[in-house]
Amino acid sequence: MKTYQVRLMNPQRKLDETITVGEDEYILEIAEEQGIRLPSGCKQGDCSSCIARLIKGTINQNNQKFLHAGEVNAGYVVTCISSPMSDCTLVTHQEQVLFDTALYHQRKENEIY
Repeated sequence: MKTYQVRLMNPQRKLDETITVGEDEYILEIAEEQGIRLPSGCKQGDCSSCIARLIKGTINQNNQKFLHAGEVNAGYVVTCISSPMSDCTLVTHQEQVLFDTALYHQRKENEIY
């Protein structure tokens, strides 16, 4: 089994950890095994809790059911069912970022979030 280095980062949360993940392992599962707490929900690719943004590398998330093609093309990944296909860098905790930038969500001026 091939293994890859997956960097999990989020400057706002002072997170910058690199884990080794096999090509047939899920990123979220291995992070949890290493004691890295990441957001998660269903752990089946059906929700948005564990969403991260891929900024380097390639992953396999063929079984995810939540993200639309445009969101996948923008780099969003569902970490609970994503496996690396190369060394990767992910920005974690992206659920709110995804919703704030989604086409169906329009922020009103002076609205507090």
